[in-house]
Amino acid sequence: MKNHSTLRTLLCLVMAVAITVAVAACGGKEPSESPSSDQGGSVITSSQPIGGSSGSSSTSGSDSTSSSDGSSASDATSAGTTQKDMLSKMTAFYQKNDDTVGWLNVPGTTIDEVVVQAPDNDYYLRRNNMKQSDFNGCYYADYRTNLGARKDLSKNVVIYGHSMDDNPDGARFSQLKKYLDIEYCKQNPYIYFSTPEAELTWQIFAVYYTDINFDYIEPNPDTAKYTNMLSEMKQRSQFIFDVDVTANDTILTLSTCTYKEPNNRSQYRYVVQAKLLPAGATLTTPVKVEVNPTPKSPF
Repeated sequence: MKNHSTLRTLLCLVMAVAITVAVAACGGKEPSESPSSDQGGSVITSSQPIGGSSGSSSTSGSDSTSSSDGSSASDATSAGTTQKDMLSKMTAFYQKNDDTVGWLNVPGTTIDEVVVQAPDNDYYLRRNNMKQSDFNGCYYADYRTNLGARKDLSKNVVIYGHSMDDNPDGARFSQLKKYLDIEYCKQNPYIYFSTPEAELTWQIFAVYYTDINFDYIEPNPDTAKYTNMLSEMKQRSQFIFDVDVTANDTILTLSTCTYKEPNNRSQYRYVVQAKLLPAGATLTTPVKVEVNPTPKSPF
């Protein structure tokens, strides 16, 4: 979990100096956003939050990414620029709110914002990232999730954000619904979620709907449970991604609500999950994705 120690503050100050020298053009201004006027959505308990708003060490992930044609050099340059920009903005935002634990960037969307973490999953449910009351909330990590250096991450890094509708062009995590388009998945297979201690790149391996009976948000499962969770995730996915994921890997879970069952939406979630890639992994697009002919459905 987040550490409020003096060491963390010093780390951020050191990074700020380094980035000022190396990336003078990067700023720490919080990206602007257009809050949704829709006041839909349901409040949930800390055990099953909706989630629902919107590098680089070594160990997790396989040694290769699955891809077809694409320019890996161009993608690598883009990824490097994105990571530096994220680090700069994250460092600046930490000075405003020391609940800051990372920065999330989802290419092809406006999801490009700080991630915070509180001692429970209720605090930021209806607060923005400046701790002010806000129905649209913010992006926040499950309070049980371990963050920091790559080696310290939970097996399942869980982030929540609100979705006021199922419009893929809507606000915050509504835009994760873009991943229901197979062509979008092929062209946007990578997510960037980094911490102050590590630049982290993740490759999507599952996109699905689920009811809350499936415990996909357990951050620190034992090996047996984790293996079963990964199997369930793949069975539920709308698409089959050419990405090998095992219990030795670390994954990122982005969780939000869905309106497919409008009269009972508190019981259902929409989830996008990605595998942590090794530091320096080659990124290419498009990647291989196929429609799952028989996805396991909660409806």
